[in-house]
Amino acid sequence: MEEISTREKMLNYIKRNPKSRIYSISDFSKFGTYASIRKALSRLEMEGRLIRVSRGFYKSPEFNILINEEVASDPDQFARAYAESYGWKIAPHKETALNMLGLSTQVPNVFQYVSDGPYRTVSLNDGRKIEFRHRAIREISKLSYKEAALLEALKTLGKERISPDVRSRILRRFSKKELEALRKRVQKSRKWIYEEICRLIERSGNSVSNRQRD
Repeated sequence: MEEISTREKMLNYIKRNPKSRIYSISDFSKFGTYASIRKALSRLEMEGRLIRVSRGFYKSPEFNILINEEVASDPDQFARAYAESYGWKIAPHKETALNMLGLSTQVPNVFQYVSDGPYRTVSLNDGRKIEFRHRAIREISKLSYKEAALLEALKTLGKERISPDVRSRILRRFSKKELEALRKRVQKSRKWIYEEICRLIERSGNSVSNRQRD
């Protein structure tokens, strides 16, 4: 009876969430014992109510009738779910950050993230790879995921590659309010990055006060 009860609780929980959401085993911990959750996951997978994304991670099936195939899992959602299950702080890195913010149309061969956890490469069931690269990430520890992605994207491009087109693309993703909040949090970052945030705010129509140092 325990396994059936756990399964029903898990199924109701899954139905309340978007189909694109990726679950780790720990997401279901409140619904039963570890053994009952594993049994329920196995049964839900056999029934076709869940599909395995990678070892220990699942999502709801999502069939697209227009392309007549199953919708692939979102690597970024997987990376975030994976990091959350281990309590890591992560941020998109290099081409992954550029692609996420629409600054590059190139889809990475390996989706890279900086992390305060150990170096690790994880393979999805469809063959794509997620790479977590260990780095002390004090610079982004107080930033939101979106803010950290922008900081990593700027560092990937470098000062000389920040063109008017790049700024326009960034301004499509970030509101003036978001940039003002970010400016306050990157005062101790690299000088050119702080100045670039100021330029973005000026371009969006805001006035920026002189930089204040602690």
